[in-house]
Amino acid sequence: MKHRKIAHMLAVLLMIIWGLSYLSIKVVVEEINPMLSAFYRFFLAAIILFIYLKIKHPNEKVYKEDRIKLALGGLFGITLYFIFENYSVLFTSASNVAILISSIPVFTLFSQRIIYKERITRMKAMGAILSVVGLTIIIVSKDRVSLFSTGTLGDLMALGAAICWVFYNMASSNFKGNYKSITITAYQSLWGCLFLSPSLLIFQVNKPSVGAIANIFFLAVLCSCIGSVIYIFCLERLGATLITTYINLQPIASIIFAALILKESVTIWQIMGCLIIIAGVFLVSMGEKFLLKEFEKRV
Repeated sequence: MKHRKIAHMLAVLLMIIWGLSYLSIKVVVEEINPMLSAFYRFFLAAIILFIYLKIKHPNEKVYKEDRIKLALGGLFGITLYFIFENYSVLFTSASNVAILISSIPVFTLFSQRIIYKERITRMKAMGAILSVVGLTIIIVSKDRVSLFSTGTLGDLMALGAAICWVFYNMASSNFKGNYKSITITAYQSLWGCLFLSPSLLIFQVNKPSVGAIANIFFLAVLCSCIGSVIYIFCLERLGATLITTYINLQPIASIIFAALILKESVTIWQIMGCLIIIAGVFLVSMGEKFLLKEFEKRV
């Protein structure tokens, strides 16, 4: 239970960091091709992760049966996800992408039900519904955030990224081996980097500005290295349905940072939508705690 409480706190912290990442990506993709910028990010992340892994855990081995799952995790969670996300940030606003990415819990809830026959409780269902309502309010409240605007392509790519993340969660669960979070993250980053490497041959490589380089380091070190390790830690202890519900906190962080850093205005409707999203996250979390208490009583 102690590890679960830590996982809940880390999940909130992680979503704040990832909420800020959309603004950072916006800076990078304005100078560097979105696919190429993803390669730079995960090339740097893979190097850092593997150096740390070999120093701290030199005897960590990966079963042959899990290598395919790690490769699939790298394909869906890194290569495809960040191609979709980076291009979506290029074509539409950073806050818009954060909002649309938050559809992940809805896709996850139904995929877990269909594939793993996971029970959907009333509280979880209510939490998912509230999250959708909150997201809808935020989307409608911003004139420039619309699925039918000139940024439709960016909006669709953001939804594509959300679907890729659902497949990533599936690939990152139920390994045969009992691996450390950093092991899973390191190998997935390596595979993702390999799948992104053709971008070096496809796109022209230009010298980026100091600001773009600084943001790539922020994305690689804090968001990818540290963030991915935290995510795997939380995924293993909270499960896919609960951890992805926390992703609904990303647009809240993104809107706040956009207001503070980019000086974007925040409306009462956005605040209302954010509060409803928080209520949805709370309901899913409380619903799981209720199930745990019921299970403990029966045992």
